[in-house]
Amino acid sequence: MARRLPDREEILEIERDLPLLVRTPERWARLAAAHLDVFLADHAVCEQQAALTALNLMAHYPDDQDLVDRMTALAAEEIHHLRRVCGELRKRGIPPARRRSNPWVRGLRERMIREREPALKIDRLLTGALIEARSCERFTRLLAVLGDPDVCALLHDLGPAEKRHWQLFYALASREADASTIKDRWRFWLEVERDLARAGGVHPTVHG
Repeated sequence: MARRLPDREEILEIERDLPLLVRTPERWARLAAAHLDVFLADHAVCEQQAALTALNLMAHYPDDQDLVDRMTALAAEEIHHLRRVCGELRKRGIPPARRRSNPWVRGLRERMIREREPALKIDRLLTGALIEARSCERFTRLLAVLGDPDVCALLHDLGPAEKRHWQLFYALASREADASTIKDRWRFWLEVERDLARAGGVHPTVHG
């Protein structure tokens, strides 16, 4: 049975729950819907990178048992998502994409504090939260205009996962400093992401 697509009010409710300061323009969703081959191939790359991010965090902070446990589970979930997206690629005869230069992600990484800990750890986790939050928002906006039932089912399942993921990253960052410090740094990152999103143009990819 076909899944019901979210109506406008449900989409607005999802977006209201996200921390982002700027919405993805609707023309992005229509462009991605018109170029699902590009979107899906890029989506697979993003899921691969998400799993690698979780594994890299474990490698950087092996003494943080809570982080290791949560990133282990996250990496497994992202690999499951990757397999689902790759399945769609194979079914449609779409070749996998290579990793690409992503100005949006690069812009986030360039602004991290790298000279000291736990500032770098906080920045790694908060940028992870931003990436997942933007994925959730874009999946929801694409779902609202998409007519392809298989991709709709995929996004319907993965959108809520991205919401859980950004909240997880934020919660892990919140352990590393007092509430005021985290709030101020989070505001900084939200403003950075807003500016990068506005400057990046519109392409049928998940990010950037």
